[in-house]
Amino acid sequence: MRTLIAVLLAVLAAVVVGVLLSYEPGYVMIAYGTLRIEFTLFVFLLIYLGLLLLGALAWWLIGRMAGTPRRWRARWSVRAQRRAAQRFTQGVVALAQGRMQIAERALEQAAQGVLTLPSLLAAAHAADHAGARERRDAYLQRAADTDPRATPAVLITQARLDLAHGDYERALASLEALRRAGGRHPQAERDLARVYCALNEPDKLMQLLPSLASQSGTDPVLMEQWAATALAGVVAQGRDKPMAVLKRLPSELRDVPGVTRALAAASVAHDPETAASVLERSVKRVYDAGNVAAYAAITAIPAGERLRTLEAWLTRYGEKDALLKAAGRVALEDSLWGRARGYLGKLQARAPDPETALLLGRVAEQEGRDADACKAYREGLQRAASPPALDERQH
Repeated sequence: MRTLIAVLLAVLAAVVVGVLLSYEPGYVMIAYGTLRIEFTLFVFLLIYLGLLLLGALAWWLIGRMAGTPRRWRARWSVRAQRRAAQRFTQGVVALAQGRMQIAERALEQAAQGVLTLPSLLAAAHAADHAGARERRDAYLQRAADTDPRATPAVLITQARLDLAHGDYERALASLEALRRAGGRHPQAERDLARVYCALNEPDKLMQLLPSLASQSGTDPVLMEQWAATALAGVVAQGRDKPMAVLKRLPSELRDVPGVTRALAAASVAHDPETAASVLERSVKRVYDAGNVAAYAAITAIPAGERLRTLEAWLTRYGEKDALLKAAGRVALEDSLWGRARGYLGKLQARAPDPETALLLGRVAEQEGRDADACKAYREGLQRAASPPALDERQH
């Protein structure tokens, strides 16, 4: 609408000017020295407007020509980024397919612009898989040089590749440098826990446990293993008693079965009653086959007392495999052949295994049933020599 009004006003102004000039054309004179040039007012206006249009056109052309290099640079940059994205995709696909040489070459070509960091990190993976650790380290150094903010990603990649090769010392150096740099890196802390386990650093692992326990993504099974390893390792150093070491663990890890088992194992040598009590409380709270077997193995506790506890657990939890084997083993230790035969026979009929067969052979031998003892021993040896069936492995 505004454009239409402007056009109408321009036409109206031209008509008014034309009418006025028809009555009085007027003139314009340009004098310079002896030179005199005269124009009618209408012709002067036409020349003036023409010069204005030519000046505007010249200014536009100059601007276009001045911006051409910049536009060409932008166009080439877009094309280069598109080619880099294509090379990056090719490299990642080749890396997934195991074609490491193709992957490394494509990723190195893709290392420009916004794709520099991911391309170099992926190229480091390809070089590592190809066994070229020097090239791997060179890619990682280039990645670190691209941007100081890339340092955490580079250190994490370096540590994970070293862990894959079992180079725990180098992995430790990278992970500790990452911790000194600050910030929370949950996966790096989990990798650090693996390194401390491998290098037998229970004190450092113990210090790391509170941070690991606060992470929602940590596998509970791994947390249990790390806590048990830390407790056993610190107790083995002999500086603190087992219960004192237990109090250093995060509260949510003190009662898990693996830690309870480690605590009992650490206590059994000098205080078997405490070890037995710890395991009893744990199994009363939650059934765990490992703790049942650990309790049955505390020979410093009278066999009759252990058998009564195991039979109470059988009443509470039902005929679990670990309970049947533990009860049969302790009954055999207490010379209760009939009860041992009953527990072990039920277990062997339901889930046969070499150890149970050999225990049944010992029971039969003690009872004077030599033929049954030979049969049980033979079955146990045959099962030990042959791989278990699929259903037995699943059981």
